[in-house]
Amino acid sequence: MSEALYIEMPARKKGGPRPLWLRLLPLWGLLLICAGGVLWWLAQGRIVSDRAMLDAMVHVVAPEFSAPVEVFYVKEGDHVLRGQPLLRMNARAYSARIGEAGREAAALRSMAGPPTMEETAARLKAAQDAEQDMVRRLALARNEEDAKLQLRQERVSTHVRLQLQLRSLDSQGGERSAGKNRYAEATQAEAQARRHMEQAKVEFEEASRMRAALEQELGRIRQETLRFKQMASQQRYAPVTPNAQRSQPVQVDANLYAPVDSRVLRVLGVPGRSAQRGEALILLLPEGASVTENYWVLAYFSGDRTDVIQPGQPCLIELEGGLSLRGAVNDVLAPQPLPANPQVAQGAKPAERAAAPAVYTPVRVSIVPGDSPLPVPGSAVNCVVLTRNVWGFYGL
Repeated sequence: MSEALYIEMPARKKGGPRPLWLRLLPLWGLLLICAGGVLWWLAQGRIVSDRAMLDAMVHVVAPEFSAPVEVFYVKEGDHVLRGQPLLRMNARAYSARIGEAGREAAALRSMAGPPTMEETAARLKAAQDAEQDMVRRLALARNEEDAKLQLRQERVSTHVRLQLQLRSLDSQGGERSAGKNRYAEATQAEAQARRHMEQAKVEFEEASRMRAALEQELGRIRQETLRFKQMASQQRYAPVTPNAQRSQPVQVDANLYAPVDSRVLRVLGVPGRSAQRGEALILLLPEGASVTENYWVLAYFSGDRTDVIQPGQPCLIELEGGLSLRGAVNDVLAPQPLPANPQVAQGAKPAERAAAPAVYTPVRVSIVPGDSPLPVPGSAVNCVVLTRNVWGFYGL
């Protein structure tokens, strides 16, 4: 008889479930791909400037009258606060001249005889008409002086920036290391800026003299008007006593003060040397809260994507020495040719220069002040405008 044959099935191998990280591996891969896509999308929204330069409004401290400089209270590199005295002038001669002029005017007025009632009324009417006309002329003169002052400050700031650039080239070796064309362009730009600055100073001094003359004449007319009113009401002259003829001594503030919180950039005057009216004695770079209003970056962009740059977009500003600041687009100016580049490579080929775009879009970028002091105006920086964020586009 045949025996029964038993077939034994193989035992099933026992094993636990796969680890969680292994089961989530496709999800991690998807997240990495999404993160990479977002980073790539954000990187496409970074527009890097072709050239950018730090600029600032350099405040000029100048006297309002010509006098010798007695002493400077500050030196280059000092930090000063608004209203802090910077230097003292020798104003004794100036005070003496003002007092002498006042005594001469008082003596001339005392020599006039008493007019009749008709003459007094006619003089009063003429003085009132002249006062109204002088007020209008003085308002125009003050407006003209303010415009000339602003122009002079801009010209001085431009000249200081170009002069610092030229000195930087000189410190690097001058024409030998910078190149003949680059050094010639920097020298010519500095000389032209100096001529414009001197012309602006002359025009401002003329406007200031005209305004001062009109103020003096208005003061005299008002004094005469008051005098004729008193004469018309009293019908007689009040006797002039010797004490009334004696002029009071004029007190002139001989100190010059800092207009804003700032750092002393240059001390141009010398103690003991006479300084002319309006001559720059100290140059100040704003610091602290005034940095936002007085510092900016002028960046030039090329390419077809410059039309997406809009005011309010954030910017990254990289300075020399690894310092990085944040800013925002303030103004987008009209396209214009790129100014002479002092940083162009000396070995650049003519074909590469010809391939450069004809016009660039200049953008003025405001700076958020940091803890470290900013470099001098004219320093080269790198500016990056951020047009995109994780939620979409800036400025939309």
